[in-house]
Amino acid sequence: MAVRAPRQKPTYLHSVTPSVDLSVASPGRLRERLWNILPLSISLFLVSTLFWAPYYAPLALAIGVTGFFIYWIIRSYAVVVSCLVGIVRIRRWKATNWQAKYCEALPGHPDARPWEWPRHMVIIPNYKESEQGLARTLDSLAAQPNADQLVVVLAMEAREPGARAKAARLLMRYRVRFGEMFPTFHPAGLPNETPGKGSNEAWAAREAYIRLIENGGDDIGRYTVTSCDADAVFHERHFEALNYLFLTAKDRYRTFWQPTIFNSNNIWDIPAPLRIPDGLSGINRLSNLTMPGSVRFPTSCYSLSWEMLNTVDYWDEEVIPEDWHLYLKCSFILGDRVNVEAIYLPLGNDCVLTDGYWKTIRAHYAQSVRHAWGASDIPYAWRSSLNPRSRASWHRRLLLSGAVTKVHSLWMAQWYIVTLGTQVPLQFTAHLGADMPHWWTERRMVLPGPAWDLGALFNGDFIGTFGWGIYVTLVTALVYFCLFPLLALIAIEYKMRGPRPSYVPLRNAIAGFAIWPLMAPITFFLASMPALHAQIKLASGQGLIYRVAEKGGRQPAPVRVAEVVEPIGAVGGGN
Repeated sequence: MAVRAPRQKPTYLHSVTPSVDLSVASPGRLRERLWNILPLSISLFLVSTLFWAPYYAPLALAIGVTGFFIYWIIRSYAVVVSCLVGIVRIRRWKATNWQAKYCEALPGHPDARPWEWPRHMVIIPNYKESEQGLARTLDSLAAQPNADQLVVVLAMEAREPGARAKAARLLMRYRVRFGEMFPTFHPAGLPNETPGKGSNEAWAAREAYIRLIENGGDDIGRYTVTSCDADAVFHERHFEALNYLFLTAKDRYRTFWQPTIFNSNNIWDIPAPLRIPDGLSGINRLSNLTMPGSVRFPTSCYSLSWEMLNTVDYWDEEVIPEDWHLYLKCSFILGDRVNVEAIYLPLGNDCVLTDGYWKTIRAHYAQSVRHAWGASDIPYAWRSSLNPRSRASWHRRLLLSGAVTKVHSLWMAQWYIVTLGTQVPLQFTAHLGADMPHWWTERRMVLPGPAWDLGALFNGDFIGTFGWGIYVTLVTALVYFCLFPLLALIAIEYKMRGPRPSYVPLRNAIAGFAIWPLMAPITFFLASMPALHAQIKLASGQGLIYRVAEKGGRQPAPVRVAEVVEPIGAVGGGN
């Protein structure tokens, strides 16, 4: 069978081809290299200020570090409150009868579409995923009360041995449980493509257009498209809620819908050090969706109208971190109307898990490098912002570009600022001749807790390096009081995992708590270092090879989508 060349984007009934050229790469190799150096330059500048600014810009450093920790303490408490509000909303959404709620609204809207009108296309890109794992995702889709409104696309890679046979077996097992189900096979070696999720999804969506719209005569305006990871486990009411949101949205053709994703499927099975970053990732996603004023981006599994996806010509096939990139692309091409709305229903994903302790940690590191490759969106966002034909307002351009820059720069630099941001300037002033302002270095009180003294270490007194009782300055007091929201988040994250499975020994649960004092070195090696690794590769012009992370559980028991606990006391929040 001959492989077709990539098709040109056709003109669709509900789409307008934009006249905005948002190329992924800069024209010219030198320009591209300079843009790709930008993320690393920003990150290294932030880190290096801790070491040179105490001598050359002490007042600026004092104000900057103080401002950062004021932001940090406000955000820490805001994350706790946002999580509690999010938990209440999830509980309410789980109890909602979405079809009944829609029927209640119909009398006042005579022109409203019928409940059965939407179709929800779910694209499941996969490569060498186990058939059992794919069946688990398909089971969660088949359990939806409106599964007959779902169109499931198994986006296979043609280069995978046995892909056609695997797809055929899954189709025979599940096809009758959905409105429609079919496979696509993404060819290898297409020009200007990077193997990965985005290029596979783009191929699958275009194949689906030929099948459903061109040949099937269906209306593209009735479809949502869900980008679905192969390890996703949806809540049983997910697509009923999406159906309601799509029908009632103020701007359904310019909206992304983002569920609350937790790495909850197998979090009890992974090594204890990995439960810190994997557990807190779900907390951060939930708080970002809930916190007022936060800049929301779609992540991992998300939905949008097929009309909007078609208008921007689908995912860019050269891009590995496809989720944030697609949102930026839509925003710069279509303007300020593009937005993200939350679906307050839990969606479970797998943590990286292989057949060995250290092998799992190495695989987690490799996955973190791939996630941190999103730093490549920093040059893309700023180039698109400077494009005079971008349809986003200047405020929107700066907001999105600044948000992407902040996230990826702090991903690498945050560890140094939080861990060393007070101690290095203080010790340089006390022992190495730096000149930080007196108001910044003055010790004001003693607070309970373990302390470490870098000055004693510099003088060779290793025993005196550690002690009890923290002498705090104005700024270190801010750091101290960030401990309490961290303890609250540890408790929230633990409860949201659900009960410990019977096959998991009690010592594993205890180890999960005992490992938290090692949070600093763990986050250094599993968060800051992968970000630095990715930014160095990007700056040096090296590409990133997309490697599928091995996942799954140690037991064949059904997965648990994150259980939501009842918070203590009443917390405000609504739908």
